[in-house]
Amino acid sequence: MRRFIAIVPVMAAALALGGCNTSGSLFGGQSDPQTAAAQQQGVGSAAHTALFGAPQAGGQQSDLAHCPRIEVRDGSNVWRQGGEGPTELRYQATILELARECRVDGQTMTIRVGVEGRVLTGPKGEGGRVTLPIRIAVTQGLSNPVWTRLYQVPIDVPAGSPSVTFTQVEDQVQFPLPEASALANYIVFVGFDNQAQQPERQRRGRARTAQR
Repeated sequence: MRRFIAIVPVMAAALALGGCNTSGSLFGGQSDPQTAAAQQQGVGSAAHTALFGAPQAGGQQSDLAHCPRIEVRDGSNVWRQGGEGPTELRYQATILELARECRVDGQTMTIRVGVEGRVLTGPKGEGGRVTLPIRIAVTQGLSNPVWTRLYQVPIDVPAGSPSVTFTQVEDQVQFPLPEASALANYIVFVGFDNQAQQPERQRRGRARTAQR
């Protein structure tokens, strides 16, 4: 039997242009230290409508306990391109809104995840295409991965534009339906995987160091 489960969008704190490095489990961290641990807050149905369209009438606003909460992973809400100093920045992206809706088909949970954010143009930005490494992950607890996928999202930034918005929607986040007591500990995490954009040689060097 198919059951539709309520939608609860959340908003991540918007960050000022510029930022400092930090770290996060599952995601490469890069965030302003004053906002990396900001708490998400509900924003009604605005995020869902913007990302998925108007909610359908019917019995979808029920059984919320079976739909995992969605959050921006601490330390992964900022992506930036350019030098270290603020005058060397080319582009900075932040995640602004998330939305999710869930359904149960037999013993399978399927979650539709929507991400909306903004790319700001820095002093060195001249327009062009940037690729945002956005990761969606489902975990049991804070660190036990259940499902994860990296998306390389291309964004065209017009020359002279101070900022552009972007969206990414994934319809098929799926995993076997656990017991209700276990599902209560599941979390949908979204964030920029800043480690994914590092050169392969640099990643291998870090891996060798970690094994010593």
